[in-house]
Amino acid sequence: MKIHLDEVLSTNTWALEQLKDGKNLQDGTVIWTTRQTAGRGQVGNTWESEADKNLTFSLVLRPTYLAPRDQFAISEIAALSVLKTLCSILPSRYAKHLSVKWPNDIYVGDDKICGMLIENQLQGTEFAYSIIGIGININQEKWVGGAPNPTSVKLLSGKDAPIEPILDEVVSRIVTASEALCANPEAMAAKVHDDFVAHLYRRKGFHPYVDVKSGEPFMGKIREIEPSGRLQMEYKTGEVRVYGFKEVHFVLPCGVTKE
Repeated sequence: MKIHLDEVLSTNTWALEQLKDGKNLQDGTVIWTTRQTAGRGQVGNTWESEADKNLTFSLVLRPTYLAPRDQFAISEIAALSVLKTLCSILPSRYAKHLSVKWPNDIYVGDDKICGMLIENQLQGTEFAYSIIGIGININQEKWVGGAPNPTSVKLLSGKDAPIEPILDEVVSRIVTASEALCANPEAMAAKVHDDFVAHLYRRKGFHPYVDVKSGEPFMGKIREIEPSGRLQMEYKTGEVRVYGFKEVHFVLPCGVTKE
């Protein structure tokens, strides 16, 4: 089912309210809009989206086949689905620049084109549902809220792109990947994870970061992503530290994406 809302504060919030009110949003239900006025990001961040220029939507999944400890697989298939969709619609010269910035932002070079907020609800020891909230910059060209490094499909391609076909392709990819994961959880989870790691932003070499808790800057190398989604970071000293979401800050270079 696909539900279009003319305007909404947040598609994730709308979906959560429906579920809490006892509405039966079936597996694969999509809630989408081009007018989201109070989009939410990870850990209290906001998502700026100019009216009728971008795609904001939420997809409800019921991945009861996954153990709660493996829930990061949902984030991985969502991120890869967006990345591969963008790879299919952007000029081919940008394909090698597309990556997933941990945990699930999509970057083109050093610029952000997509953000996600994934909210999982458990019921006992099983999944009740997962709400995958995704915002993709499609035709926006200017940002007024101080976003440090945004880009869009139009800025990269030089032309407007139709929004609903992009929605349909992303959703199709996520649902197909979810069904494959359901059919063979162990093998597909390993395959998805390897693909995710292969597409990571800064997956090679040492780069600048800041430990959020201590404020300490450091040069680190991504060593692994744990099944829980936590980031293993190797310091130049050889020490390995593990970070959860919003516990490490990526220090980004100034300037625009280079081809």
